Amino acid sequence: MTSQLNPAWQRRAVSSDHLAKISARFLSDGPRPEQTTDGCQVIPFLLDHPDQRWITGELCEVLTQRGQRSLSCELQEGGDGASLEDVQDALLRQGADKQLCLLPANSPATIQACRFDHVVLLVPASLDAVLLAYERIKLLSQQAAPDIGIVMVGPRDQHAAWRYFRKLAVGTLRFLDIPLLNLGFLPQQVMPEHSPANHHRHNYLTRISERLLRSEFYCRCRPGTTTQARLAR
Repeated sequence: MTSQLNPAWQRRAVSSDHLAKISARFLSDGPRPEQTTDGCQVIPFLLDHPDQRWITGELCEVLTQRGQRSLSCELQEGGDGASLEDVQDALLRQGADKQLCLLPANSPATIQACRFDHVVLLVPASLDAVLLAYERIKLLSQQAAPDIGIVMVGPRDQHAAWRYFRKLAVGTLRFLDIPLLNLGFLPQQVMPEHSPANHHRHNYLTRISERLLRSEFYCRCRPGTTTQARLAR
């Protein structure tokens, strides 16, 4: 099943090396911001439900243990999501001394407001959740379609995780021409409601963290910078 966990879904005109070497960044009309060594690298997460926030929290702990100073950014979102200014302010205030800032968002509008060029979707293992994820990806693609990574949450086992991921990946590639990056899964038996403290959950989160880092699935935000060009068009 190793090949099934790799980024195997891509647009017809895109090579497999493209997804393996995603250069995540914020979109900009001008030249790409100069890469600096004193910036916070941001990984946006689009949650299916606010209760999934524990995933970014525990993933931060795993990343920190791996030597990456990490933070799960606290973001206040209204009914229409958070504005560009809200996101920028939260990142600059909370992530100034961090290497990685995981940004959990409840609304696709937050991702759209910032024009992130990549996002991780946390998708529960159910047909309803897969359909919702498809609709969210379709909505995000109304702007320049971001690179999208998927983490399946709560499948019975690896085979179930793959089946749900495949349903979503085939649909988005066929109808939206959007490839998906498989970042892994968190099986049902490691959910907090089944086991508050579970070393197996740590192992699965470690695998997800490895894929995030290996694929460079993050963007750079330079704390202290206030120019909107770093965050939007």
